[in-house]
Order: sequence, then C-alpha cells, then structure tokens
Amino acid sequence: MIKHFALNNFVVPVAAVLLSAWLAISGVSHAQASPVNVNTASQTELETIKGIGPAKARTIIAEREDGGHFQDANDLQKRVRGIGMKSVEKMVDNGLTIESPSSFREPHGRTKKEGSASSRRSSRNQGNTRNHQDRPSTNRRN
Repeated sequence: MIKHFALNNFVVPVAAVLLSAWLAISGVSHAQASPVNVNTASQTELETIKGIGPAKARTIIAEREDGGHFQDANDLQKRVRGIGMKSVEKMVDNGLTIESPSSFREPHGRTKKEGSASSRRSSRNQGNTRNHQDRPSTNRRN
C-alpha cells in the first residue's frame, strides 16, 4: 500500500506538468501558424495580436481606409497615433504582418501613381477663369 501511494504522488504531478507543457507548446505553435496581415485583417483579427486592443484596432482600420494600405512597419508607426517602433516590433513578433497587395491601391480605387493630391487640387480650379489667358482682355484695367 505504501508503494502504491508513493507512485500516485509521483505520477499525477508529472502527468499534470506534461499536460500543461503540451498545451503551452500547442498554443504557441497555433499563434505562430496564423499570422495577421494588417492590410486585410478585421477588427477581431487585429485584437488577437498582443498589444492591440479594440480602440487601437479601430484606429488602424480607420487609417487604412483613409490613407490606403500600409507599406511597411515605418509607415504603420507614422500613420497610427500611439504606436511607436518598439510597439510595432512587438506586434510583428506576436504575429502581425505588413504585406501590401501586389496592385497597391489607394482608398478610392486609384493606383498610387494615377492620382496624387496635387493633381486633385489643380483640377478643382478648372472652372475658374481668373488665370486663363484665352479670356477676353476687355475687362482689364490698364
């Protein structure tokens, strides 16, 4: 009876340690097996990354919709307020990826080279005839 009691005191704790180690290893491999792309992820997917809560996930998605896809880690930390380079590095270590699609598109369907802010600004004043040379010169003062 004494040997049986000693065996149970040894086997049960060892089995518990082995089970918890196996669960920890399987959990780590599962986290690494499913990377989350910041350019395509939903809010719930972003929240699975350690360091990204609901508010930060909403901020990332809002900036992605307003300014287009993130090109790299530097672009992410510059555009999203409250995220520094150390935070980005930790998020990348925890499974965040920053992969822009092969056809990089701006939010309104333009490619990066097709339309820039300066060309849109210049097209706003096309109806304004103040600086056009083909206007009749009869309205000049001198």
